[in-house]
Amino acid sequence: MAKGKTTIGPADWAMRVGLWLYALVSIPLYLWFLHHMGGRWGQQLPADDKLRFWLPIVVPLAAFAFTLTSSTSWWWSTEERPFFLGRKHWRFLMVFVVALSLMAGYFGSAHQDFVAVLLTVMVTTIGIAGLWLLPPALAPQLLDTLAPKTAPADRS
Repeated sequence: MAKGKTTIGPADWAMRVGLWLYALVSIPLYLWFLHHMGGRWGQQLPADDKLRFWLPIVVPLAAFAFTLTSSTSWWWSTEERPFFLGRKHWRFLMVFVVALSLMAGYFGSAHQDFVAVLLTVMVTTIGIAGLWLLPPALAPQLLDTLAPKTAPADRS
């Protein structure tokens, strides 16, 4: 085997396939949901309002960009080496994405009731989880950032 090359074990391979399958299903579903609900939300605005055109475009793009920025910052950061927003400062963007997603789902729903909120929460959770897991699906070495860097102390 060539120097520097590592083999991917069956568990690592299965994890990568699982991450890819989840991302391939959840991300398009979430972005379509935001586009569709943003469009329906825009239809409720006055006809001359420019936001009517932009809501179905901006809502999914903002959710995609902000969630991917937050997740990339979190996955690439360690305590010693923060990247971009680090492991702490990404929270504001995610609060914004969740609020935007819930507003789009609720106001874009035909019936603004508990079922609309429940569906929106479910799709938002599925979509944000898919976007959050996209960086390790693309770069599996990021999963190593979760493992402890040192062996636990001997307890004897």
